[in-house]
Amino acid sequence: MAPRTILVVGNANLDIILGHIDRWPARGTEAFFEHADLRVGGSAANTALVLQRLGAKSGLVSARGSDFAGQAIAHAFEGPLDHVAQRPGATGFTVGLLHPESERTFLSSLGHLGDLDAGFFRTALDGMPLDGALVLVSGGFAMPAVMDGHRALQDWLRQRGAEIAIDPGWPDGGWTPSERDMAHDWIAGCDHLLVNNREAAALAGNDNPEVAMAALAQHVGAGATVVIKRGADGAIGHRAGQTLHASTSPARPIDTVGAGDSFNAGYLDALARGLLLHDCLKHAVAVAGAVIAEFPRTASPLPAPVEGVPV
Repeated sequence: MAPRTILVVGNANLDIILGHIDRWPARGTEAFFEHADLRVGGSAANTALVLQRLGAKSGLVSARGSDFAGQAIAHAFEGPLDHVAQRPGATGFTVGLLHPESERTFLSSLGHLGDLDAGFFRTALDGMPLDGALVLVSGGFAMPAVMDGHRALQDWLRQRGAEIAIDPGWPDGGWTPSERDMAHDWIAGCDHLLVNNREAAALAGNDNPEVAMAALAQHVGAGATVVIKRGADGAIGHRAGQTLHASTSPARPIDTVGAGDSFNAGYLDALARGLLLHDCLKHAVAVAGAVIAEFPRTASPLPAPVEGVPV
């Protein structure tokens, strides 16, 4: 069976990565860092770049600004399934600060992402091969104008035969009741929910991964999959009453920016090849581990998953 098409829908921007930092510099001073990288980023673009490295039949549906950063994004996504529209003005960017113990902090400017809405993505996706495709909608909370139309976009994709995964990200200002209710609505309309430990805890109201998983499983439809990404502790997946665990291999992470996005790429790549849930989780954990051990990031090929029994 040929692998299915994967389309990643969401944010692309410029990433400026610096580290490692264990304390904030005093005002009026300057600090120097051993590690620095300037690259295309954003949760959707990060996933799409790793899918390229995996050799997946995939593309990014996004936008860019009209400056040099936008040109870099355009150059990174020139494949037949890529659709990255130019918008007037500056490209959004994120400064990612790496901390010891694999933590990171983000400082971001929306730029061109500020006015992207669900209508833009419907127009960009119209005519693309959606029937039978896996579509990841990523970074919804990083695009304020998309938030209200997020569920409608999911429904539009489903009407065209797509299987939908979402990774909503973290809302600016934290999880208010309205943002939590909004995310629960998105979750109810997806086939695969991909969240990290903190997002799962916020959405479920409990920081125990097993309890959070049980709570989130109540919000998805029958047959849908919930995945909690747990960093160095691997991942948990739940589908049809069954919960599975995947552990990580010992690694020395250098740059954990985009770790969850890389996990998403590994998961979707294995899913598109028809592998079982446990194999999808194992491949996702392995891909994320390989990516975060690099610095700077490369475009070198990553290994495909071991073929297993079809789902």
